[in-house]
Amino acid sequence: MKKIAYSLLALGLLGLTACNDDGNDFNPPASVKVPTLISFAKLDVATYSTGPDSGAFVTGANGIFPPFKGQPVQGFSAALKNSDGTYMAMADNGFGTQDNSSDFLLRIYQIKADFRTKSGGTGDVQVTRFIQLSDPNKLIPFDIVNQDTSDRLLTGADFDPESMQRTEDGTYWIGDEFGPYLLHFDQNGVLLDAPIPLPDPLQPDLQLRSPQNQLNKANINYVEPRVQQSGGFEGMALSQDGQYLYPLLEKPLKGDSSGQLLISQFDVKKKAYTGQYYLFELGAGATNIGDFQLYDNQSGIIIERDASQNNPDGYKKLIHVKLGDSGKTIERRTLVDLMKIDNPNLLYGTARNDDLGTGSSFSFPFETIEDVIIENGTTLTVLNDNNFPGSSGRNAKLADDNEIIQIQLPEALY
Repeated sequence: MKKIAYSLLALGLLGLTACNDDGNDFNPPASVKVPTLISFAKLDVATYSTGPDSGAFVTGANGIFPPFKGQPVQGFSAALKNSDGTYMAMADNGFGTQDNSSDFLLRIYQIKADFRTKSGGTGDVQVTRFIQLSDPNKLIPFDIVNQDTSDRLLTGADFDPESMQRTEDGTYWIGDEFGPYLLHFDQNGVLLDAPIPLPDPLQPDLQLRSPQNQLNKANINYVEPRVQQSGGFEGMALSQDGQYLYPLLEKPLKGDSSGQLLISQFDVKKKAYTGQYYLFELGAGATNIGDFQLYDNQSGIIIERDASQNNPDGYKKLIHVKLGDSGKTIERRTLVDLMKIDNPNLLYGTARNDDLGTGSSFSFPFETIEDVIIENGTTLTVLNDNNFPGSSGRNAKLADDNEIIQIQLPEALY
């Protein structure tokens, strides 16, 4: 097992957007004919950070059982690139539900990957520090697990953070799935504003809430849930000019058989929704999305997936999108099939018995693929959420690691 030391020392402003041409220490091929794996790294599943022991309310899986010594570094549900080549990777709510994650602390980890490429590299990932999310100023309008403590550290029973952006001022905006809410934190993880609820764009005075909504559970101004269970904010893009956030629901609203997902426009400076909205229509075979990033003010990438794992026929794709007009369905086209990535240099390394998709045709066979970073016009970085320790997508007999892959595109995005 690995143990990561606690550190909250400020490292300065580390870079701002998911679209970043700087800080890349790899030299991709001049051209490829199909999407090609050019870099691979993984963080071992048995990686723990300092903090209270956890997992008291789970049974464990895949040979890994509680209590866990400290805090598992796992479940990356969002990631951003720093200007120094490292990444900020945000853990999700912990162990999968509100009820079993009260001893999992919500954090953003800084990680450094020594990518394995054609020219070398170990493929190892180092965790260098973390930012602990907290609400010491008591801005949250409902009780949290650490309600009566001075630091009021946030846990997976309080929120389920699934998407993240960093704006020009260095603060973090996080999309929560339970509310769904937008959460605004400073560089040290301190909540700056009360959680911002999602209005129905067609009925602005009515909030869209999920069955896990914390106010509803506390019977505070109850609103009938129209967001599906585990269907709140999953992806959230930031426009290139930094003016707007675009949080995206993971699934269609209850009773909506159209397969369309709601994207809402949020004004960062005004800290308010604009009323503009867009619709993303799931492709045949997809059940939900995993992430959303823009590389300009209109165009970007959405991760689209099904609920399968360890299945060579699973549906896992990167979809190129363009927003267009408010109230309309956005343009979409398949960009990369994550189950069919060319791997001429066999960058996965030594495969274990029963590993899936590690050969010259590489696949990313995980149930939850939740992070895409647009490094430059031809290079994308993708990370999985390993659902510690429950997912076994790479190998049906083993808990998944946190894998990080970089894909070279045959045609430039911009």
